[in-house]
Amino acid sequence: MEEKKKAVTAVILMAGSGKRMHTEEKKQFLPFHGKPLFYASVERFLAWERCKELLLIVGAEDQERVEKMIETEGWRKKKNVRAIKGGEERFDSVYRAILYMERGKQKENAVPAQAEETVFIHDAARPFFTVDLLERLYRESRIAKAVIPGLPVKDTIKLVEDGVVRESLERNLLYSVQTPQAFTFPLLLSAYQKFLAERDLYKKKITDDAMVIELFSEEKVKLVPGEEKNQKITVQEDIQLLYN
Repeated sequence: MEEKKKAVTAVILMAGSGKRMHTEEKKQFLPFHGKPLFYASVERFLAWERCKELLLIVGAEDQERVEKMIETEGWRKKKNVRAIKGGEERFDSVYRAILYMERGKQKENAVPAQAEETVFIHDAARPFFTVDLLERLYRESRIAKAVIPGLPVKDTIKLVEDGVVRESLERNLLYSVQTPQAFTFPLLLSAYQKFLAERDLYKKKITDDAMVIELFSEEKVKLVPGEEKNQKITVQEDIQLLYN
């Protein structure tokens, strides 16, 4: 019997202030092919038939602006697209998306997230990913409950403390991890609830969603090949990537 297809909700994180960019405009709104940078991620997920819903997690000061963009572009004619106010930290923003999926939909008379639903969490500052990567993550997510893309590191990595090398890490075990990252909704909800109960102890350690799963669940995180061009726009020098 054919396995039941999983519904996919994409969470696109774009609530950051982009302080490291040192630009007047936040990086998610920088021009890319004549449109704001975050459009690239939205349009990729809109074009992917498996995705039924997009949640854009935005800064409070940008929510009205993004809502107007959603209406102007007619994105809601294609899928359920919502702009949701983000939180103080990245993980707070992710949790607000989770809460919307669990409870917020009820206020809109929509069906809350189901057990078989898969959540793809993506940074809006990564505009270069492909549908092939989405498919790779999706296929693996039908088997594993947590799946992330990554590439083997090319450089030698050293652990440094106070300017002194403590040790050289074994390169063949190290991967550079990307987004989107895919998780089943129940796993994501449970792990985040446990994490946020100990938020102050762990908040400086958590740098991606897979770490929440690693630390606050028994589930193993599966890695699939990422994409070389799936780079993140982080500092001002990265802007040139948008024009290559």
